Amino acid sequence: MPSYEYKEQSSDIFGKILRPLIELKVYSEIEKEWINVKDVLADSGADISIIPRNTGELILTDITKGKMYEVKGVVPFARLVVYIHNLKFRINSKEFELPVAVADSNDVMPILGRTKGLDLFNANFEKGKTVTIEE
Repeated sequence: MPSYEYKEQSSDIFGKILRPLIELKVYSEIEKEWINVKDVLADSGADISIIPRNTGELILTDITKGKMYEVKGVVPFARLVVYIHNLKFRINSKEFELPVAVADSNDVMPILGRTKGLDLFNANFEKGKTVTIEE
């Protein structure tokens, strides 16, 4: 069962913070192989998983072939254009497919959200130090 130490990153509000960042693999239809994606935020509060445009362009021939949506987060008037694609992921030996929002921007971090993602696992966030993902 993979366990990941929280990683230190910068926050405009808090300065230095620790985030539960994990590593997973995504299947590339371009390369026809699994590609490592590092520093993915394990976010039990996110409804959907998301990847930035540059990551999407490594795995999809055309990110705009997905269904387009505008998503909102904490700030209701800030919108992000995304394209929904069903992508294959692997954590440890477990492979799964989930809908992913491929952002039309590189200014978002990759996130593994709850729906059809973290909900498939037991994710234990251990006092801001480690996150363990197990089947």
